[in-house]
Amino acid sequence: MEISLKEAEWLQKYIVSVHRMHKLQRLVLYGLKNTEILFWFLHRLPNLKSLTLGSCQLKSIWAPASLISRDKIGVVMQLKELELKSLLSLEEIGFEHDPLLQRIERLVISRCMKLTNLASSIVSYNYITHLEVRNCRSLRNLMTSSTAKSLVQLTTMKVFLCEMIVEIVAENGEEKVQEIEFRQLKSLELVSLKNLTSFSSSEKCDFKFPLLESLVVSECPQMKKFSKVQSAPNLKKVHVVAGEKDKWYWEGDLNDTLQKHFTHQVRIR
Repeated sequence: MEISLKEAEWLQKYIVSVHRMHKLQRLVLYGLKNTEILFWFLHRLPNLKSLTLGSCQLKSIWAPASLISRDKIGVVMQLKELELKSLLSLEEIGFEHDPLLQRIERLVISRCMKLTNLASSIVSYNYITHLEVRNCRSLRNLMTSSTAKSLVQLTTMKVFLCEMIVEIVAENGEEKVQEIEFRQLKSLELVSLKNLTSFSSSEKCDFKFPLLESLVVSECPQMKKFSKVQSAPNLKKVHVVAGEKDKWYWEGDLNDTLQKHFTHQVRIR
């Protein structure tokens, strides 16, 4: 079902008697002004698996405690996919506040211009398998090292057109994480990130990618290294154009490959 604010308000006003819509699995909502209608829907959709919010005037996705009763929260725990598109006022998603959001497996965020971080360092992404962030110009990093350590199920990560991002994983000053293993990550794409200098600037953290097979680093002119210490035994090439498998570089080492390729690329320009 795909509806706008007008239809959503009509449903909330005139179909109060509808307590459950058991068969609905995918919902797209446009133009919401607050989370009240959003959670009114979620509590009536026990089998909802996919939720998309587009062009909504929301500063946060999580619902205040006044909108959530503990006996109802269980009925919406089937939600697996969350997509946020053109939420220009969004400042925080609210993973740390809402157990519903913490169970998301596929998260896609695009054109959320005021979003400065995905979550605080206390949030764990234990369920996420697919993470995609596009055109969020206020992000300076994607997550802290402690949050990255929780991404044990992540298989795909894509970051596109986020012009302020300097690094993907930022070191958390309060926690000294010495090792982060993305044990399921197979595909990583970093595209059109003009200020990206590295995946992580941490000098002491060891990054391990035991299953990483596909790495795309394209249009990232400031990127001279991946990380200080890293292990990716299955990675044998770095693609430089997203979607074109025949354009790749490899110099025997990931950091050497990035340094030589992008130094050469900047010199030509």
